Amino acid sequence: MRDSSMQVETEIERCVASGMCTLLAPRVFDQDEATGQVVVLAERPAEEQWEAVDEAVRSCPAQVIRFEEAAEPAERADAP
Repeated sequence: MRDSSMQVETEIERCVASGMCTLLAPRVFDQDEATGQVVVLAERPAEEQWEAVDEAVRSCPAQVIRFEEAAEPAERADAP
């Protein structure tokens, strides 16, 4: 499980447009209509989406999806 200090990063230039990420985590990933390459919809997925994101990372044939430490902490939902 990931914490709120992690975010999803991709190397779009290496993406082979297989679509595995969109199949496994459609609320987090999409594909560019013109190129088919990955588009990240949610850099910091909700807790319940991390399992699907982990599976997408493992299933990506080009290994272009990874987790990185976020530059800024995530905002809390109850913050003013």
